[in-house]
Amino acid sequence: MVAVSRVAAAVLAASFGQPVLSQGGQQRPQKMEPPKWLSDEGKDLFNDVEASDKLFDGLACENREKLFKQMVGKSDQGAADYRSRVLLGLGLCNFRTGDFGTAAKRFDSMISEMGASSEDALLKNPNTAPMVLMKHASQLMHKNELTQAGTAVRRCVEIQSRNLKKIMKMIHKQMSQQQGGAANVPPVEALYEELGGFGRTGQVLPMLLTQNPMLKQELQWAELLDNALTDLDKTLQGVDKSLKGKAQRLATSKGKDGSLSYAKALITDATSDASRMFVADELAKMKKDFVREAEKAEKAVSFIKRTKDGSGCKKEGGFEKTCEALKKIADIRSNPFGETRLVVTKKSQKLDVCQTNANIGVLMAAKDGAKVLIAGVVEPLVLKAGEPVGVDFCLEVTIEASSPTPILFAQAWHPEYAAVERTTDLRARSKSLGLSEDDVKAATEVVNGHAKASWEKAGKQWRKDSPLITGIKENLEAEKEKKTKDAEDKREASKKAEMEGDEERAKGLEELERKRAEKKKAQEAAEAKRKARAKQLEEERAKRDPWLNCPAVRAAEEKVEELKQARRDANAKLEFDLSNQLTSDISQAERDLKKTTKQNRKSQKKTGNCADGNAAAAAKKSDEGGAGGEDAAAKEKPTKQTDEKKAEGAGGDKAAALKKELEEVKTQKAKASEEENFTEAKRLKEKQKELESKIQKLEL
Repeated sequence: MVAVSRVAAAVLAASFGQPVLSQGGQQRPQKMEPPKWLSDEGKDLFNDVEASDKLFDGLACENREKLFKQMVGKSDQGAADYRSRVLLGLGLCNFRTGDFGTAAKRFDSMISEMGASSEDALLKNPNTAPMVLMKHASQLMHKNELTQAGTAVRRCVEIQSRNLKKIMKMIHKQMSQQQGGAANVPPVEALYEELGGFGRTGQVLPMLLTQNPMLKQELQWAELLDNALTDLDKTLQGVDKSLKGKAQRLATSKGKDGSLSYAKALITDATSDASRMFVADELAKMKKDFVREAEKAEKAVSFIKRTKDGSGCKKEGGFEKTCEALKKIADIRSNPFGETRLVVTKKSQKLDVCQTNANIGVLMAAKDGAKVLIAGVVEPLVLKAGEPVGVDFCLEVTIEASSPTPILFAQAWHPEYAAVERTTDLRARSKSLGLSEDDVKAATEVVNGHAKASWEKAGKQWRKDSPLITGIKENLEAEKEKKTKDAEDKREASKKAEMEGDEERAKGLEELERKRAEKKKAQEAAEAKRKARAKQLEEERAKRDPWLNCPAVRAAEEKVEELKQARRDANAKLEFDLSNQLTSDISQAERDLKKTTKQNRKSQKKTGNCADGNAAAAAKKSDEGGAGGEDAAAKEKPTKQTDEKKAEGAGGDKAAALKKELEEVKTQKAKASEEENFTEAKRLKEKQKELESKIQKLEL
């Protein structure tokens, strides 16, 4: 086990050391002394940084840069600790200004100076975990992985909050000893309440900062994180329009002890495929037992309510196997918000609205026939027996069915809500949620066990193929590329303007054009090489798996790729309703591709031809049979062949007309997309599909 870093130890020592008395008996402010091995200039810079009112802003950051240069290369005792502290401050300066790439490098250098065996070891120590999480958050922000960055920042906030409360508790104990007992000082809860003001407001904390200047860095760090999380949440609200409404409804209490909870920078797709949810994988294992036990149910029952067994899981409840399986699913069992229950939908029924956006809903019907209507989603979601689907039940969700349909409605933790956040909710909200100490202890053990075994895996699975998360990243990257291109174009225009009108400048311009031509030629050569390689891979694939070269398979693959490109275009334009529809279309097209591939593979192995290759089979048979085969083929059903030729001629004319109409439709659709007339574009797309289907039937 790695010992607590000496940097963290120095913070605690300065915060809890005995106050220094002046000759008059009055306490005088403590301060961190500069190391003796620094030069006089370095000591002045050190004192200027420590005396700054704003440690991660303006002049303090500039002085810290100069101070670090004074410390580089020093091997004196404690030099590495001082460098790591300065690097931490520099990283926080860069993080505050949005220079996340540089911030990540600063935090990485800081961790190296600490001499820990691994980052995992630092993450297990609450005093050093925030430093590693700041590095992770910076890297993720730099890569536009905003939801993961939000999780890292929230984890850091929770750990910092716990650390600050420990500091307040120790300071309170010291104050009680100095003042002759706890009755003579404010209660420790009063110090906890003032932490939200970060030492800028309150009656006690601002005074403590004069005696514990090292506490100032911790509080300003906490304030920086709070501001960063708020800014990130606003950015995501601009993309996920439902997030603002969730915040207004759920963020109603100042503290963390209410029954409603809003987690900043935590988003959820309106609907989620089972393949993206770890909890859905677990539910799928119990579907046979659930369908068998629930198919004849006539009324709703509760399975798990706020971590405790519901009425359906009591003896003789009739759901023994279902309850046994649900209790093994950590994300459901340890969730203190809402309940997991059986809903029997007879005609139309609205689901309960979430108590926190840190939950997701999972529906699994016992039989076919029900559909789900979600506010803001155009197409209804059809439920199939034993197939779980995810829904954001913070939106208005209505289930409709023509006949009584039993449906499991499970409420589980959000995959990107970390264990430290879950245990904080369990402890802080236990009273408002009606949880006993034993309930909290049991649920906390489940949360921590799941975090060690499966939390990271579940988060990665959740982010895969998410239209919302993918759209956010693609949009941010497109904006970044546009800014880079605009800046480059501006530099090029400026350079070109400077070079015009002068012979030497003209030569430089000519050289620039030559380099551009060479660059373009190299790009064209690289593209040609890429295409040649792609063709080679295609030929190798055809030899290895000949059924993948069948016309029907190729057509299905092209359709999937076309739909994916359309979704990328919709994401870039932030048309998420259209993106959700295209995601559904892609799923159907991929299923069709799988089915077509299977049919052609089976046909190839059985007959040596594609499933739609009757003409190819006849040609192959003719080649193998020689002249005798040709005579037999010539004699066989001449009337039928004549009729087929006539039909083929008529079909060819019709196909040509349809192809011409298809080209016109494609042109109109492209024009509609450019003009952002997406309603017309969608209508033309449907017409395009209809024409392509007709042409394909004629050509078969």
